[in-house]
Amino acid sequence: MIPKMKLSELENKNFMDVVRDGEFESLAFVRYNNHNNPNQFTYVEDARHLRRLLSTPNMSCVITSRDLAPRVPQELGLAVASIPRKAFFDIHNYLANETNFYWEPFPSEVAGSSSIHPRAYVAENNVRIGPNCIIGSHASILEGSILESDVIIGPGSVIGGEGFQFIRFEKEILSVTHAGGVLIHKGVEIQANSVVDKAVFRSFTTIGEYTKIDNLVHVGHNVAIGKRCMIVACAQVGGNSAIGDDVWIGPSASISSKITIGSGAWVSIGSVVTMNVGPGKKVTGNFAIDHEKFIANMVRLTK
Repeated sequence: MIPKMKLSELENKNFMDVVRDGEFESLAFVRYNNHNNPNQFTYVEDARHLRRLLSTPNMSCVITSRDLAPRVPQELGLAVASIPRKAFFDIHNYLANETNFYWEPFPSEVAGSSSIHPRAYVAENNVRIGPNCIIGSHASILEGSILESDVIIGPGSVIGGEGFQFIRFEKEILSVTHAGGVLIHKGVEIQANSVVDKAVFRSFTTIGEYTKIDNLVHVGHNVAIGKRCMIVACAQVGGNSAIGDDVWIGPSASISSKITIGSGAWVSIGSVVTMNVGPGKKVTGNFAIDHEKFIANMVRLTK
C-alpha cells in the first residue's frame, strides 16, 4: 500500500508554510511528471510552471511563492516558501533519507535458481532477483533494483546507481537523493561495465523484455526502454527519455534528456539526438536528422 502524507505533517520541519492542507502520495516535476501516479506534489516557481500545472492531471499539492499562491486552484493543497524549488527538494531528500515514505525496507530476495558471482555485490535490502538470473563478477545490484526472470548482468555493471540530478542555487549545488528504483523485465541482457540509474521519485527506470544492452552503456534516471531494443556499446540515454519497442541505438550514440524515440526507430552510430524521433524513422548525424537527408547533404558537400 502506497503511504500518503499531508503537507501539515511537514510544516514543523521548517521547509515551508502551509496555506491549505492537502494529501500526496508522490513527488514529481510538473514539466515531465508521471501522469500515472495519482496525488502528486510538485513545485511552481514561475508563470511557465503555473501554466503547466493547470494542464497537468493528478496533481494534488503545490509549493510556490507567495506572489503566485493566489493563482493556484483552490482544490489543490498549497504551501509557500521563499525559494519553492529548494524547499521542494529539501522535502524530497528528507522523505528519502529519514522516512519510509518511498520504500518500506525489506530484506533482499534472490531466487534459488539464480547465479550470483562470489565477487558480485547485492545490497542487503530492497532488491529482488527472480529465477534464472546471472549476475557477473564485480557487478553491483543496488537498493531499489528489481530483476525479473532470465536477466543477465555482465561483469562490472551497476544497476540502481544514483543519477545525475543536482539543483543549482546562488552559491550552492544541492544533491538530490534518488529514491526510486530500476525494474528490469524478463530476458534482458546487460553486458559489461554499463550503468542503469534509478528513478528520482516514486517510480522506476524500466527496461523492457528481451532488450539487449552492450558494454559501457549509460541509462539515465527515469528512462523507459521498451521491449526487444538493442543499445550498442558506449551509447548513452539521457534522463526522463522514453524509448519504444524494437529500437536500435548504435555505438556511441547520445540521446539527450526528455527525448521520445518511437517504436522501430533506428539511431545510427555516433548520432546526437536532441529532438523526438518518430516510429520507424532512421536518424543520423550531429545533430541527428533523417538518415536519407543526412546522406544527401554529405553527397552534396563532397561534390
